[in-house]
Amino acid sequence: MLNSTTVAQILKGRLLGSKDIVPAGCTIDSRSIIGGEIFFALAGEKVDGHDYVCDAFKKGISIAIGEEERFKALGGIPEVPEGKALILVDSSIDALQELAKSWRFALGSKVVAITGSNGKTTTKDMVAAVLSTKFKVHKNKDNFNNELGLPLTILTAPADSEILVLEMGMRGLGQIKALCEIAQPDTGVITNIGTTHLELLGSQERIAQAKWELVDSLPTHGVAIINSEDEWSAFKAQTDSHPKLFYGLRGKYAAPEVCGVNLQPEGIMGTSFQVNWKDETAQASLPLPGEHNVLDALAALAVGVIYGISLEEGCIGLKGLELSKMRLEIKPGIMGSTLISDVYNANPTSMKASLQVLKERAEENTLAILGEMYELGESSEQGHFEVGMEVANLGINELVTVGELAEHIARGAINSGFPIERVHITSNREEAVLKAKQVLNRLGVTPWVLIKGSRGMKMEEITAALLN
Repeated sequence: MLNSTTVAQILKGRLLGSKDIVPAGCTIDSRSIIGGEIFFALAGEKVDGHDYVCDAFKKGISIAIGEEERFKALGGIPEVPEGKALILVDSSIDALQELAKSWRFALGSKVVAITGSNGKTTTKDMVAAVLSTKFKVHKNKDNFNNELGLPLTILTAPADSEILVLEMGMRGLGQIKALCEIAQPDTGVITNIGTTHLELLGSQERIAQAKWELVDSLPTHGVAIINSEDEWSAFKAQTDSHPKLFYGLRGKYAAPEVCGVNLQPEGIMGTSFQVNWKDETAQASLPLPGEHNVLDALAALAVGVIYGISLEEGCIGLKGLELSKMRLEIKPGIMGSTLISDVYNANPTSMKASLQVLKERAEENTLAILGEMYELGESSEQGHFEVGMEVANLGINELVTVGELAEHIARGAINSGFPIERVHITSNREEAVLKAKQVLNRLGVTPWVLIKGSRGMKMEEITAALLN
C-alpha cells in the first residue's frame, strides 16, 4: 500500500509533514472531498487548485500534491497541519499521471481500453457489465477519459481490482498513445472510426491513425476487438499484426467471429438478439434499442470470451446493465409524450442511429428536436444535410432544428421531400421549446420525441422543459 513517503519517492518530490500517511482515494476537486484523499492541486484556466490546498486540508484530505514554484508565486508554501503531508513537485499533472502509472502496475490488474468515434461510454459500461460476472472490475466514472480523468480512474481503483475497463478519448494525434503509456492496456476495443474530430485532425486517415494508437500500444499478444461493420477499422486491421477478434451483424467489411442475429424489439426500449461464437450460442436481452447498441453489446461479449466468460454468462451481465447518464434516457413528457433524451453528444452516425430508434419505437407520431453537431470540419454542412435526409427517409412526422448549423438538417430534409410546413427552424433552446409545445399540441395521441445535439448545445435543458 502506498504511503506519503512512497508517493514522494515515486514522484521525486519534496515531502513536508507526516512520512507514513496512507491515503484513501484521490481528487482534483476540493468540492468532492470525502476525507483521506490525495488532493492534486492543478492550475486551470479559471481556477487554480493551489489556492484551495489549505481548505482541502481542513476538509479532510491526507496528502496534498502541488507545484513548489506555483506556491511561491502565490505567496508561499502553505503550512502543513499535524498528521498531514504536502509533496512538492515540478508539475502536478505529470505527478498525477506518474502516480497512476505506478498504481496500475502495483494493482497487477488486466486493462481493457476502449476508444472510437461513437459508443465509447456505452461500450465501456457494457464491457464492465460482462466482465463483472466473473471479475472485480473498476471502470471510468461517466466519461473520465482524458489526461486527467483516466489517471484519476486508475488511482481510485480498489486494491483488489482484477480488471480495469478504461475509456479513452482524444482530440488530436498522440493523445491516445499518451493515455496508453499510463494505462498499458492488455486488450483494446475500437468501436468505430467516424468523422468526429475531423475539424481538429483534417482527414479521415488522421482520425484512423489517432484511434489506432490504441492497437499500436498493445503488447505483441494483446487482442484487438474490431467492428466488422466499420470500413476504416477493417482496413487498418488488414496490416496490423496483433491478434484480432471481429464482432458484427452482417460482416460488411470483415467476417464477424462474435456475431449477432435475429434482432427484435423487446419491451418499450429493449432489444433481444441471438449471439454466436464458434460453437456457442446464447440469447441476449439488452435494455437498449437499436442496432448500434447491439454492436456495442457484441464488442462487450467479444471481450468476455477473451477473458473466459461464456456467451451465456456475458448475456446475463448485459441484462443488468447500468448506463452512464444522458444516453438514450426514456422520460415521460408533457401532453402524453414519451421523450428519448440522448443529449450527451452527437455526430452524423449517432444522430442517424437515434432517429432510427425513434422511428422503430414510436407507435405513430414522432418529433425530432435536433441541435448542432460540432467538430465536423469541412464536412459539417454535408454531415448535417445527411441527417436531414435521414429524417425524411425514415418518415419522421415533425422536425425542430436548433442553431445555425442545424439549419442544414432542415435543408437536407426538405430537399429529400420532407414537407416544408413540418420543418421548424429555431435559433436557440427557448425557441425550440416553444415550437415543440405547439407541435405536440397539434400531434395529439402519444407522440414520441427525440432530443439530441452536441454537448455544447445543452440539449438537456430542452428535455427538462418538456418533462411531465
